[in-house]
Amino acid sequence: MRYPFIVLLLLTLNAGAQTLRDINYTFLYNPAEPFTFDVKVTRNATGWTAFYSLTVRDTTQRADQFLVQWDTRSSLGDKEGTPVTSESVAKTLDKFKVEGELKVPLSSSPLILTTKVLNNNLKHAWLFWRILEPNYPTNGFLTTGTKPVTTPYVKVNTPVTLRGDEGARIVSYYGDDFPAAVPAFSEGMARVSRGLHVDTTMTMTDGQEISFPRKGLYLVQKDTLSAEGVAFRVEDDYPRLARIQSLADPLIYVCTRQEFDRVKAAKGDKKAFDRVILGITGDTERAKHFMRTYFRRVELANQYFTSYKEGWKTDRGMIYIIFGLPNQIFRFNDREVWDYKDAMFKKIEFTFVKSSTLFDPDNFVLIRDKKFQETWYDVIDLWRNARFN
Repeated sequence: MRYPFIVLLLLTLNAGAQTLRDINYTFLYNPAEPFTFDVKVTRNATGWTAFYSLTVRDTTQRADQFLVQWDTRSSLGDKEGTPVTSESVAKTLDKFKVEGELKVPLSSSPLILTTKVLNNNLKHAWLFWRILEPNYPTNGFLTTGTKPVTTPYVKVNTPVTLRGDEGARIVSYYGDDFPAAVPAFSEGMARVSRGLHVDTTMTMTDGQEISFPRKGLYLVQKDTLSAEGVAFRVEDDYPRLARIQSLADPLIYVCTRQEFDRVKAAKGDKKAFDRVILGITGDTERAKHFMRTYFRRVELANQYFTSYKEGWKTDRGMIYIIFGLPNQIFRFNDREVWDYKDAMFKKIEFTFVKSSTLFDPDNFVLIRDKKFQETWYDVIDLWRNARFN
């Protein structure tokens, strides 16, 4: 999720209705949840279609024990919404997965599509939501075989098919190696330019199967002068990084310049790479703990926050890697607020504001401040001594 525009709420089944804006969304980016829930929404001339997939992680549960309900709301302040009729919803079910789609008529004003997932055995319900706007999401989506791609990335050389009703389209490829986010105390904000240099273009027709051999950012448009398109990344060794040469770049957040140069120079040489890590942690067992913990968070950042660039490079990805899962998350139309209350680094709050781009209308950037500098270096020191769980 991998949930760039979906929010997750955990509440008891007998809890009263609550407004979506007043909830603590700590569980939004929690890998310990009993299932994953992915949604991909596309738009055409008559309305929106939402493709969804619920996959059970907890094998003591079955997919048929989860009930998925839908409604639409006009604002995050609404406690309840208008139910989506069962005639508008289709689904398939196997032991550990529920997949389906639903249709919502086009509206001249924004709607909030809300999903409630109920599990009577666990006595819990989860709420997901995303905003539907008259001009967004865009017309078009990718499939692998017959299944819609619900992630913002596909693997190199994986056959995919463009679906939609706009005929031939232009595919623009951007080979930019986007920079990693800068520390939270930097005064700059890591915005992406609205106009990047196009490396190559090609034509793709709705219904045509194609595979992409090069890593990078792709944008599919009917008209390259338009302000909308379907963007996705093509990746290899992702979201979990397994190759030695893939591990170097994410270490930029915890390395000195000299250490980073050395770890980059190691390339595929595991012994040279291990020497740098051992030099950082000072101990073999601490080095092993550091690598397990750090790169598990890198993997999760890639799952949750992949955008026009890799998830670990984004502002939310960086904070998630360094500070971990927040104690509290509050989410609004235009921002996310993450609160941490930890004995190791005191109380700290990060705010991410929505900064829409052609490549990612749900892009978020961190409001940076010099006040974070002392805490930042304290936490980096904890990492370098492998004192994080």
